[in-house]
Amino acid sequence: MNDNDYGLRDVLGLIRRQYRLILLTIVLVLGTATAVTFTMKPIYAAATYVMVDTSSKNILAPDSGGVAYQDSSLVDSEVELVASDTVLRRVLADENLVELPEFGIQPSTFDSLLYTLRIKQPVEPTPDDLVDVALGTLAGSISVSRVGYTYLITISARSANPGVAARIANAVARAYVEEQLASKINVILSASTAIQARITEANKSVAASEDAFDTFISTNLDEIAASTGRTDLIAVRTELEGMIKAGATLASQVQTGADSAAKQDWDALATALRDDAIAKLASDRARLEAGLDSASTNTDSLRDQLSKIDAQLQAQASASLSTLRAQLADTQSRAGDLRKTLRTDVLAANLPADTLASIYAMQQSAEIARTQYQTLLARSKDLETQAYLQVPDSRIVSSALPPGAPTFPNKRLILTIAGIIGLIGGVGVALLYENVIGGYTSPEQLSNVARVSVPAAIPRQPDLKSNGNQPSLTLADYLVAAPLSAYSESIRRLRVGVDQAVRRAKTARGESVEHAVIMVTSAAPGEGKTTTALALARAYATSGNTTLLVDCDLRKPSLHRQLGVEPSVGLLEYLAQPGEGRSLRSIVTTDTVTGVQVVVGARQSEIATDQFVTGQSFARLISAARQSFDVVILDTPPVGPVVDGLYMAAYVDAIAVIVRFGKTPQREVHTALRSLNDAKAPSTEILAVLNQADIRSRPYRGAYGDY
Repeated sequence: MNDNDYGLRDVLGLIRRQYRLILLTIVLVLGTATAVTFTMKPIYAAATYVMVDTSSKNILAPDSGGVAYQDSSLVDSEVELVASDTVLRRVLADENLVELPEFGIQPSTFDSLLYTLRIKQPVEPTPDDLVDVALGTLAGSISVSRVGYTYLITISARSANPGVAARIANAVARAYVEEQLASKINVILSASTAIQARITEANKSVAASEDAFDTFISTNLDEIAASTGRTDLIAVRTELEGMIKAGATLASQVQTGADSAAKQDWDALATALRDDAIAKLASDRARLEAGLDSASTNTDSLRDQLSKIDAQLQAQASASLSTLRAQLADTQSRAGDLRKTLRTDVLAANLPADTLASIYAMQQSAEIARTQYQTLLARSKDLETQAYLQVPDSRIVSSALPPGAPTFPNKRLILTIAGIIGLIGGVGVALLYENVIGGYTSPEQLSNVARVSVPAAIPRQPDLKSNGNQPSLTLADYLVAAPLSAYSESIRRLRVGVDQAVRRAKTARGESVEHAVIMVTSAAPGEGKTTTALALARAYATSGNTTLLVDCDLRKPSLHRQLGVEPSVGLLEYLAQPGEGRSLRSIVTTDTVTGVQVVVGARQSEIATDQFVTGQSFARLISAARQSFDVVILDTPPVGPVVDGLYMAAYVDAIAVIVRFGKTPQREVHTALRSLNDAKAPSTEILAVLNQADIRSRPYRGAYGDY
């Protein structure tokens, strides 16, 4: 019984004893959870699925296939990008979520109270505040996750409105895909812009290399012609210079003519193009304008003629400019041909080695510049084409639909968890009640919690009625007046338990089982220990044992009231006398009902009673009682408030601790048991007795009278 382990059997016993308290706790927890659950705002969740394609794609070469990236961290990176501020801000703008109430600024309960009491005035939020709050609410309402190790991303959105939940999930997916595509296009356009700057530099490099070659030939042509005898090269250069000059003149005419035509300055156009037809039409137009200004009638006809001349001027100017541009192109083409002829002829001439090396170096430089320019130009065109033929790496494979049922609160899950918590809490409350707070309500509880043997539970019984002039009867009189009552049987059951405990103790010490000393005590006053001690003494006496009952409660004796006799200071005088001056028989009184020998006491509050039980006198009393009686019962004071009983525990063979049903605090019982366990002999057993127990819950007790 001293084992401190709390096993499964103990738990089941606890549940059996306290099932009402456990059920009440479960009902309270479930009721609270139900009330809270049904007051919660339902939240709906919708999910959109996006597939991430990790292969590289080129629409311009569809047959080239794609290369899959083995690094799955790319998908994890995309998961983070879905919930980025850029995507969420785009969703806010596209869906105008700032206007929805659930994405607006919601004042706290405390602020609402202050507004109601007019202690604080609400502040009008700025547009930036509204956007920031809506952005935070949106970020908190969505969740993005990767489905296992696949390339599938789940975008979930939560809202009090199922339609809004689906709308947000789809909007986030669309914004993410669009941002991904825009990012790819911007990267390509940025590369194209960088290449354009390089193209300009390459063009200048080509022109510079060509000019350097032509300048070298022009500068050294006389020397080349003289050294090679190629006088025809001079003629070609002269013709080329003439073509260049003619081309410059034509280019100037085209530019001047185009400017004049744009300004409709027909006289300047006629002069620039040297076109007589345009000059005549311009003169006619000037005459018509002069006639229109001076005429008062027939102005409509003049305006029609003026419009026709304007049309003729436009047509003639366009034709003349086209002819002039054709001449310019022909002149530039002929100049180019002459330049090529001059270069070819110079290279074909028998040139000196150093001159030939210089020309070759310039040719190579020009060729490299032209190749770089062509490469950059081709790459620029390719990038411009690719920029508008890009496709996103991710695509929506399943759009969200408005959910039919809310995902929060999950009433079944919440109530299940609440039931489990209620069960655990109920067991915990029951354990706390049995071990700390409440009193003991069954022998099983007392045995399991206190870890002591409980041989009997003494039932609650009404007082016996007296007959005539007899003194009032007590519960202890049941042993004589009602020997077959449940009370009398419980006392006899207690006697059996005490006898067994005494037998075990004496056997352990190697002593005879005769002449037992039994201590009856309690943890606190008012437990019924004196009545129980008297009833137990009478049970021993009626069975033929010579029995002595000693009222050892020296501070507050009460046994004399139970017996209806006068109090006596004989015990105090016996304990106070040193030596063997007074015999035990001189202080003994006989119980007229059963013949129990009784030593009663009288209260003397001014005396510290522990001095009487710690000396040789008390030891002499116990020794004399053992020699003269079969059974000696000591009615000791409660061990909680008085220490006398702890000194007496060393002299006894068994200890019966009386615990009142449902009243004695468990902490006091545990403290008393620990104190007695430290004070008693090792072989002495401690028994607990549940007094004034309610036995109505035991059905077989009602038929006990039949026995």
